[in-house]
Amino acid sequence: MLYRFAWVMMWVTFRIFFRKIEAVGREKLSNSEPAILIANHPASFLDAMVLAVFLRRSIHFYVRGDIFSHPLGYRILTLLHMIPIFSREHGTSNLSRNNRTFERGRDLLSSGKLLLIFPEGFSRLSKELVPLKKGAARVALQTAFGDGAVRPLIIQTVAIDYSFHGYGAQLFIRVGDSMNLTSYEQEYRHQPSVCINHLTRDMQQLFQQNVIHLKDGERTVVAERFMRLIHAVHNVWGESYFLTMQSVCHTIDALNEQEWSHAVENMASYEAALSSFGLSDASVAQLGTAHSMDYLRAIIFMVPGLIGGMLWGLPEHLSKWIANKTVTRIDFYTSVHTAVLGVLGLLWCSALALLLYRMGVGWFALLGYASPLFFYCYRQFMLNWTEINTTMRVRKLIRSNDQGFASLSTDQRALIQLFSLQ
Repeated sequence: MLYRFAWVMMWVTFRIFFRKIEAVGREKLSNSEPAILIANHPASFLDAMVLAVFLRRSIHFYVRGDIFSHPLGYRILTLLHMIPIFSREHGTSNLSRNNRTFERGRDLLSSGKLLLIFPEGFSRLSKELVPLKKGAARVALQTAFGDGAVRPLIIQTVAIDYSFHGYGAQLFIRVGDSMNLTSYEQEYRHQPSVCINHLTRDMQQLFQQNVIHLKDGERTVVAERFMRLIHAVHNVWGESYFLTMQSVCHTIDALNEQEWSHAVENMASYEAALSSFGLSDASVAQLGTAHSMDYLRAIIFMVPGLIGGMLWGLPEHLSKWIANKTVTRIDFYTSVHTAVLGVLGLLWCSALALLLYRMGVGWFALLGYASPLFFYCYRQFMLNWTEINTTMRVRKLIRSNDQGFASLSTDQRALIQLFSLQ
């Protein structure tokens, strides 16, 4: 019950928080068959939440064990499908408690559930993959071939990608390739520790093929800026987004230090010019041509959007203020911001509903819980208004400083050509 309630709350929150959300490959997850999901981990506990909401199946997942210390917290987190797992950082005495953790995972898989594991361990901003922990392989093999064997059991890859960590980011989820465990049975029965190592190695190879990643993590920040540029100009989504961004990362990996330094300098120069003119990547690429749908959507969302902006201005700004004051690591920022916005939003909706009820308007009190829809309209109105406003600035720049715009457009094309996409 609590899990379903949290699911609804976060579904609403994510639709408000993210500019666009796309999840592809969900049809690969059967409605009833068990699977171990292995996913990359770029944004703390947000990763588990977005997968729980948008993969359309109930998910159980491992979470760092130190947050389960309080009995009430343990009860609540357990109801939210979280399972504590301990590392050496939590004290070697706690490692023995992982036996119960792995048993819990096997029990869930035995009943046909999905078990999510972040095999790299802790969340990291870097797109560089690290060696996978052996826990996922151990749970998979023990479940598939131990007492009460679960068959068929697959290991399913999932990729998560945020355009950036903050309000208005775009979220992409891809359910990728999977592997079955049949070929590991004999080795596991005779040499379980060796088999765990072999499966971990094979999982690493599969993981690399199905996650957007870099070999050099120090290039992550600029690489993500290149990715946003490519996406804005070419507007790729679905499987094409995954393949394109993989190609971008492979190209960046292939650049030597001198070539990379030159690319970084060109991007910095382009961004400085873009910022000075107040433009966006897409507006430059489209030469100031606005889509008629931008105007239409702005008109449609204007009135309910203005209402939503007034109704939800307080919880929006308060959640942002709390995140800004409390978060020191950017990969935690979006997690905290969305969680606070979800809780404050629920309290705010309840307060509005109570106020309307006390005013004696009866069933109209339910409009308090419909207020997120108005705020969603506000977000859409602001996005479309920004696009229109940027388009107007492009047209003005072309008229007043044609050479400046031409130089900016040339710089953009040069950056795009680096990836042989134009």
